[in-house]
Amino acid sequence: MKWSTSHHRPPHLYMNDTWYFVTASTVNNAHILSTDEHFDLWATTLKELVAEFKIQLTAWAGLPNHYHLLFLPQRGHDLGNFMKRLNGRTSYELNTRDNIRGRTVWYSYWDTCIRDERDFWTRFNYIHYNPVKHGYVQEPEDWQFSSYRYYVRNDSGLWLEKYVRDFPIHDLFDDDKF
Repeated sequence: MKWSTSHHRPPHLYMNDTWYFVTASTVNNAHILSTDEHFDLWATTLKELVAEFKIQLTAWAGLPNHYHLLFLPQRGHDLGNFMKRLNGRTSYELNTRDNIRGRTVWYSYWDTCIRDERDFWTRFNYIHYNPVKHGYVQEPEDWQFSSYRYYVRNDSGLWLEKYVRDFPIHDLFDDDKF
């Protein structure tokens, strides 16, 4: 177990054999992922780095001003390196495509170690329902920039219904808790 601390970002706990729920947001919540091309760039970079770092990615969703991931890094200390590479590479590529040099895209990231099965499945559901929460779509399958469609396509959606029912996300959507 290792702690990472800085005066400019939240502390991170790096543990081996631990699932992480990660959220990263843009500076000032700017809607920088604003086109399909931007989202494709971000998703392609995510896919490449997941393979490079040998990370087990279970759920993801990208939105215009933030993203969520649920994954198991090969080693705990890989989390920080993975996030630096993901945010650094996407910042550079987005700025290149938008012809904006030096813009800071990502503010920081926050991570939470998953405690148990309930926590895992609740956050899995939260990730997929996040575009609904923010009003981008009515149903999670309508948002193309997440892993939800993969599960619907490959598992007929039957087990998804069970996990949504057994591990509801209403508590995570309660804004009073944040």
